[in-house]
Amino acid sequence: MDTFKTAPMTRLLNEIQENTTKYLEFFSAQRLPEPSFENGEGLSSGQGIPIDIQTARSAAIEAADELRLLLLGPLGLVMSFQADQYLMLALQYIYRHKLVQHVFLNRETTFREIAAAARLPPKDVTRFLRLAASRHVFHEASKGAIVHTAASRQLLDNPGLEAWVTIIADEYWPALARTVDATERWPGSEEPNESGYSLGHTTKESIFDVIKCSPARQQRFMDVQGFSHQVFGFGMEHLLWGYDFSNVRVLVDMGGAHGEVAIALAHKYPTMEIVVQDKPEVIEGLKKCIPAELKHRIKGMEHDFFTIQPVRSADVYFFRWVFHNWSDKYCVKILQSLVPSLKKGSRVVINDLCVPEPGEGILSVARESIEMDIMMKAFNNAQERDGLAWKMLFQMANLGFKFLGIKIPIRARMAIIEAEWIVGC
Repeated sequence: MDTFKTAPMTRLLNEIQENTTKYLEFFSAQRLPEPSFENGEGLSSGQGIPIDIQTARSAAIEAADELRLLLLGPLGLVMSFQADQYLMLALQYIYRHKLVQHVFLNRETTFREIAAAARLPPKDVTRFLRLAASRHVFHEASKGAIVHTAASRQLLDNPGLEAWVTIIADEYWPALARTVDATERWPGSEEPNESGYSLGHTTKESIFDVIKCSPARQQRFMDVQGFSHQVFGFGMEHLLWGYDFSNVRVLVDMGGAHGEVAIALAHKYPTMEIVVQDKPEVIEGLKKCIPAELKHRIKGMEHDFFTIQPVRSADVYFFRWVFHNWSDKYCVKILQSLVPSLKKGSRVVINDLCVPEPGEGILSVARESIEMDIMMKAFNNAQERDGLAWKMLFQMANLGFKFLGIKIPIRARMAIIEAEWIVGC
C-alpha cells in the first residue's frame, strides 16, 4: 500500500539554502547585485541565465512553496489559494484601463494623477493599484504614490503577457466558474459546446467558433501562442534539439498558426519543405510572417484538420499545442483524417504536454499539468494526457499506427509524442 510522504521541514530548508546559494553565486560571478523586487535579476538585454542556474532556481522555488504550505497547517493550506486570483483581478483592471501607460518610469506617480489621466474614479484606481502593489507589482513609495518595480515594468510593451492576462480573466474565469455546473448538465460530454465556457459565456458555440468572429480575440490567442515559446521549459529550442528531423524532406505543420515552428525548423534544416496548415484567416496572416529567404520552402494552406488531409505522403505530420485543445473523440477524428494520405513510414509527431504519473517528476510541474487539464476541460471539454492516454489515442484511431513512444527533452515541459504508419508499400 502506498504511503503519503511529506518532506521534512529540515530537508526543505537545506534544499532552499543549497539551491539559492548556487543561484546567488551566479550573480556574484557576473558582478551583479542580488535580485530584488525593484530591479529583478538585473540582467542586460540578451544576457540569459545558464540552464543549471535556472534549475537551481526552480528547485529553490519548489522547496520554498512546499515549506510555506507545511507552515500554514492543514486548514491554512486549504484556504491559501484564493490569493492568486486577486493579483489576476488587479492585472485585469490595470490592462483594461491601460493604467501602466500613466505611471512615470523614473519617479513617483500619485493615484490621483493616474486616475485623472485614465478618467477613472480615484478611489477605484487606488484600491486596485494597492492590490497589485501588495504582490510587488508597483510599490507604494509614499502614501498615495507608486513607483515601478521589476514586475510592473513587465507590463510595458509586452503584448504576449497582456494577452495571457486578458484571456485568463475574460475567457477562462467565466468558464471555470461554471465548469462544475457543466459536468452536471452534460455528464461525461466530449463536445466542445457543452462546457463551462458554454455556460459562462452563454453560447451554444465552441470557443473556436466564438473567437473566429472577433479579430481582436483571434489576435490575443495568437499572441499567447507566441508568448508560450518564451516561457522557460516551453521554448522551441527543446523541440529543435530534442528531436531529429534531419531525414525529413516534407513536413506538414497542422494548426501551425503564423509559422513560428516552421520558420525555426526551416532555419535549422535547409532542405526541408514545410506546409503550414490552419484556418483561412490565420493563413492570411502567415504570409506576412515568413522571411523572404524562406518563402520558397514554407507554404501556407487553408485546411480543417477534421477533414481528409490534402498533402499526401509527407514524411511528418506535426502538431504543437493542438491535441490538448480537443477531447479524445475529436483527437481520434484528427488522426483518422490523416490515414488516407499516409505512406508507409509516415510519422505523426506531437509536441504537447504529458501529465506525469502520480509521484513522479517535479511536483510543481505535475501540479501545473493537472491544473492545465482542468482548464482545458472548462475551455472545450478538452484534456491533457498521460503516457497511456497518448498511446490509446492512436490505438482508437487506427491499428495501422505503431506507437513509438514519448520523449521529454532535458528541462523541457512539453513532450514529443511519436507514432509511425506501418501499413502499405
